[in-house]
Amino acid sequence: MPEQKHHLPDAEQLKKILVVREHARADAWLRKDKKALEALVTPDYREISSIGTFSRSEVFDRLFPSFTLHSFTIDDPSLRITGKETAVISYRCSEDFTLDGKRVEGIFRVFATYRYEKNQYRLSLWEIRPVS
Repeated sequence: MPEQKHHLPDAEQLKKILVVREHARADAWLRKDKKALEALVTPDYREISSIGTFSRSEVFDRLFPSFTLHSFTIDDPSLRITGKETAVISYRCSEDFTLDGKRVEGIFRVFATYRYEKNQYRLSLWEIRPVS
């Protein structure tokens, strides 16, 4: 069976798509909607933050129950196409959350790696670092 070709968006379209996906990711956390978040990420998804590195199962089994997102903004997004079907969107964000009962507010830099899979861009690696 011949490989099915798909039309990949140009860089400006892709940037808009990935910003929408990042808003959807934040919204899933805000609403504590585990199914919505699961639909956005790849089977080998990983998350890296100042509290550790988490596999997909650790994000959903350990982090999700103890993390409450109160607010999240996306500012100054930039796109880097890293492969035929991969791209990284980076941006500055303001985040307010509670983790294990401790409230944290700050400005962070996010690097979100997306891979085109099953006819959509899905998040494969999400890294957040405090801005010093």
